[in-house]
Amino acid sequence: MKRIYTNADQSRVGMYQSLLEENGIQTLLKNNNAPYKEVWPEVWVVNDDQYDDALKLFKELDTQLSVPVAPWDCPECGERIEEGFGECWNCGTVKAS
Repeated sequence: MKRIYTNADQSRVGMYQSLLEENGIQTLLKNNNAPYKEVWPEVWVVNDDQYDDALKLFKELDTQLSVPVAPWDCPECGERIEEGFGECWNCGTVKAS
């Protein structure tokens, strides 16, 4: 078992854990209920053989999160969507890649 991620932001830790679990990588969450000023929550990969796959998923996610989204017009409802948003607030359409 190897630790792969830790952060003071519990929602970010949960997001990364969910990403791994959704992709078939079994995880263990440690320090989830501990006082965050003393220890941060941690995501651990249970099977060491899946650790490299987990790192690859994290790298892909980081790449997606770092790509800025320019303003765009929704093709479904015509609403102007401001910079940084990948989904139409009005109708829920996801911006095409």
